[in-house]
Order: sequence, then C-alpha cells, then structure tokens
Amino acid sequence: MSLLIALIAVIFAGRLILKKYNPQAVLLLTGLALLFIAQIFNMSDISGLVKKTTGVSAFDTFEFIRDTLSVRLGGLGLQIMLIGGFAVYMSAIGASQVLVRLTSRPLQKLNSPYLLLGLALILGQFLSLFISSATGLGLLLMATLYPLLTRLGCSRAAVAAVIASTCAVEFGPGSGNSVLAAKTAGVEVVEYFVRDQLPVVVPVVLFIAVLHIVVQRFFDKRQREETAPQSDVTLNENEGPQAPIFYMCLPMLPLVLMLLCSSLAFSQLRITLDTAVLISVFISLFCEYLRHRNARDVMAGLQRVFDSMGSVFATVVTLIIAGEVFSAGLKATGAVDALLNMSSEFGLSAASIILLMTLITFSISALMGSGNAAFFSFAPMVPEISKHIGSDVAVMMLPIQLSAGIGRTLSPIAGVIIAIAGIAGVSPVEIVKRTALPMLGGWLLMLVLTFMRAGHLVNILPWLAGMIVLMLIGALALRKRQANPKIA
Repeated sequence: MSLLIALIAVIFAGRLILKKYNPQAVLLLTGLALLFIAQIFNMSDISGLVKKTTGVSAFDTFEFIRDTLSVRLGGLGLQIMLIGGFAVYMSAIGASQVLVRLTSRPLQKLNSPYLLLGLALILGQFLSLFISSATGLGLLLMATLYPLLTRLGCSRAAVAAVIASTCAVEFGPGSGNSVLAAKTAGVEVVEYFVRDQLPVVVPVVLFIAVLHIVVQRFFDKRQREETAPQSDVTLNENEGPQAPIFYMCLPMLPLVLMLLCSSLAFSQLRITLDTAVLISVFISLFCEYLRHRNARDVMAGLQRVFDSMGSVFATVVTLIIAGEVFSAGLKATGAVDALLNMSSEFGLSAASIILLMTLITFSISALMGSGNAAFFSFAPMVPEISKHIGSDVAVMMLPIQLSAGIGRTLSPIAGVIIAIAGIAGVSPVEIVKRTALPMLGGWLLMLVLTFMRAGHLVNILPWLAGMIVLMLIGALALRKRQANPKIA
C-alpha cells in the first residue's frame, strides 16, 4: 500500500514538473498530501517530525514546514544564498572575467585543436570551483576560448559542446548541491570535497575530456562542418568591467580560506563556509574602494549581494525545503521501509536502490534541464538507506549528487545549452548529440568508482552491464542512422 501511494505520488509530481508546473509548488503540495494520507491511515506519527507538537496532527504538518524553514534558513540556506550573492558580485566587479581570461591564456600557445578541446574542458571544470553558475561560466568561456578554438579548425558545434560540459560535474564547496549533500551526510563541506569528491571527480573529468577529444573529432570528420568566422557569432572578450589582474584571486578566496582553516592545514583554526564567504565579500569591498575611491558606489555594490541572496532563496532554497517536505511525505507513508524490506525479499541489495535513485535523478535532470528537484527530493532518504547497508552516507550520496549535473548536460532545454547554442549559431540538439557519449561515459565511470569505494560494486555489476549494453545499442543505432540519412 505504501509503495503504491509513493509510486503514484512520484509519477504525479514528475508529470507536473515535466509539464513546466512550478517544481516548488508541486513538491510542497504533493508532500503535504502524503503527510495527510499518512495521518488518515495511521501510517506514522507525524508529531515525531516536529520539535514541539501543536496538539493537532493536521497542524503538526505545517509546524514541520515551519521547523524546516527555520533550520534551513539559518544553516544550509544561508550558505547557499551567500554563495550565490558572492558569485554575482564577482561577475559585477569583473573578477570572474579576469580569472577566466588569464587562466585561458596558456592554452592559446597550443596548436593542436582537439587536444586544446580536452584541456579547455579540464580548465572549465577547474574554474567551476570558483564560478558556480553554469551559464555564467559558459558565456565567459565563449568570450575567451571560443574564438581561439574555432580559429584553430574545430567546428562551432564541437567547441560549443565542450564549453557546455564545463560545469557538468558539480563539485567543490561553491556548489549548492555539494553543500546540501555534505549537510545531509553530516560532514563538513571541505571534508566532503577532499575526501569524497576529489578521488572520484578527478578521474571522471579526465575521462570525459578524453572522450570529448575522440567524439568531437569523429563528429567533425563525419559532418565536415565549416568553421564560421569567430567575429560573427562570439561575444566581445572586452565587454564588461575591466578589473585589475590581482582580482583573479578574489573568486578563489572562499575556497582558500576553507582549506586553510581546516584540519587539512591548521587544525587549531575552524571556519564555516558562510563565514568564509562573508570575509571574502568584505575583502572584495575593500579592494573596490581602493580601486574606485568612491564609498557610495562601493556600498551600492554590496546591495548586489543582498539582491542575489533573495533571488537564490526564491529559486534554490525554497526548492530544497519543498524537496524535504516531499521526502518526509514518502517516509511518513512507510515507502522507504517497505522498499528496503521488499529489496531484501527479492534479493536486491540496498545499494541497488541507491543506483535506482541515481538513475532516476540522472533521467529527470536530462528531461528537465535541471537536476535540483530530483536531487533535493531524494537526498534526505540516503542516510536511512546507507545505515541499512552499513555504508558511509557521504559516499552513497555522491553518485546521486553528481548525476544531477551530468544529466543536465544531456538536456537541450538546459539554460547553459540554450545560451551557448544561441551564441555559436548551432542547434541545442546538435550540442546534446555531441555531449551524450562523453557524459554517459563519465557517468558510468563515476558509478563504478563510487560503488567500488563503498565496497558495493559487485551488487550493482549486473545493472551496470545492462546499462552499458543498452548504451552501446543506442550508439550503434545512431551511427547507422547518420550513415543512412533515409532512416527516420
């Protein structure tokens, strides 16, 4: 009964979200409905979800939402809002542009176009540590690397596909998904970044870069595209504020402070992510005053941070809270416990359930162009499942978190894909065709590495083998279709 109710709720919410209904409203209202159903059928005691019961079970449901808002706004929500505000401020003062421009200069000395494509992917993923907006980073790279790569002989579609992939693997303390994953796992975000993300992300990014080199060369050779003049379709690199060279250090400040004030460097120093961002904001304000000597304009610039924080609250933090209500509803109906019991009866491991949640997150991200709704809904369930199989929560959280960003890069309606396609003058579908194999290959490698580190690789090998076979069949079908245009 509980699994049937949960399945209907997931399908209902998924259909509405895919039809462009507001995801916050869909998840929140569906979660509320599940909580009320759990009360009506006595599936669980809702009063256990709240800090202090109101005395009326129906009111306790809304008390739970109030408690969630209170906790998230003062902790995780504040951190994500500050990250968003800081990122917008860095772009407003020109610091992000300087960072991208200077770090991309060494690549201009290479004359091998496809090797340069792979290095551009690696550079973009490195810059995503400091520029959290996928669309913002993509546009900056279109203004700097795109002209160089097209001049060297790479097609417009090949360059656009690589640049669109630069934020596919979301990692680092600056990622909202990473912050949520670390909080849910009960670890510091720096520890999650260094201990859990880096051992998986580094080989995955390198593998994706190699796949991009092979895939883009293959597509260019088959399609024989002509390189268009870069002046017709690119942004002006000199547009926007021209900041001093040392401003390239400003976007890096939060990460540097977090690493220095942790057990990795000085064990006696401790600093939270939001404190690191606040320190970085005021250092940046001081630099802006030295640069312009205009206190009025510098203080007005601080308002950009506050305005952006409000925007992040409306779009991201509310989605996290709605996702938690939806997740609580699924738990209240007993769906998670029933799923674990059923998996035991049918011989399925709980690791297989994590893999299923990963696949769902990946698929929804590819369909919606955003993986936040799926990730925010499933993340709160991982601790209970990880406890059941005796695995580290952070390790099992990682594949779900990374799948959100990788899946988004396969969606022709993702904001970063549409923006880059428009500048390059190619179809978003053409970009997705070129990102498909690198993203799928990187996703599979990420799954293998994650479950191998968790000690559950054997449990999911049959599932992985089946997915690889299906992907190979799809790749062969696509190749046959390209070889024979008459096949519809």
